[in-house]
Amino acid sequence: MDLVPPSTPAILEQIQNNEGSFMKRAGLLLTALLTTAPFAHAAPGLTIYGGGYTWDAELEGHVASGGSDISMQDELGFDEADQNVLYLGVEHSVPLVPNVRLRYIDLSDSASSIISRNIEFNGQTFVANTRVATDFDLEMVDGTLYFSPLNNAIKVDLGLTVRRMDGDLQLDGPTEETSLSINETVPMLHGGIRAKLPLSGLYVGGEVNAIAYDGSKMNDYNARIGWRSDYLLGLELGYSRMNIVLDDVNDLDTDLDIGGPYLAISLSF
Repeated sequence: MDLVPPSTPAILEQIQNNEGSFMKRAGLLLTALLTTAPFAHAAPGLTIYGGGYTWDAELEGHVASGGSDISMQDELGFDEADQNVLYLGVEHSVPLVPNVRLRYIDLSDSASSIISRNIEFNGQTFVANTRVATDFDLEMVDGTLYFSPLNNAIKVDLGLTVRRMDGDLQLDGPTEETSLSINETVPMLHGGIRAKLPLSGLYVGGEVNAIAYDGSKMNDYNARIGWRSDYLLGLELGYSRMNIVLDDVNDLDTDLDIGGPYLAISLSF
């Protein structure tokens, strides 16, 4: 018997490739959960879970391409970025077969600022005392394979995350405009922990994904406290942060920090 019914991979592919809104993606996730719910009840030892959240995350750091570092906050005018997260996972009791989770992350925002100095980006020079409008959009899809060597009152997850990043950074001035794309696939080490609290349904936990390579590095982590009801629905309050350091990747250098508190809704079958 397959662990995931044939209809589920197609739904997950739609979540990754569909260019609709976050709510449409959330609807696809909910459809996937409802589609697989009967299967989960029919297969002992199988858990299917998912959730999502959206919030304004703090955006800090700088970017560069052929010139000096440009501050995202002080020079380009960014303050926060819209961050959307959806995830869907399957856990089971089959030995030597990893659990799997798919996570979609969308970071996007626009800003406008009058720059106080000449800045150079991707071969274009933007002149001091003129207004520069910037669009930032970064989508990431994580596929995580993990084992749970400890799974009772305390649950420990260890595994590997493969992250696909696709993004664009565009700068528009009065007479100049330029854009750069980010297309990168990287493997990351994955670790997670969750502990049940004495009160029914409550738990605390956290996770981290990290990699360093060729002068670049990427890591993200979250810490959370959550509650899961007896009726499949759960709530989670947490803090999430991501650091993206790119060293001459597609002619782009970055050192970005994105994060803040979040409130998520989850389902589990």
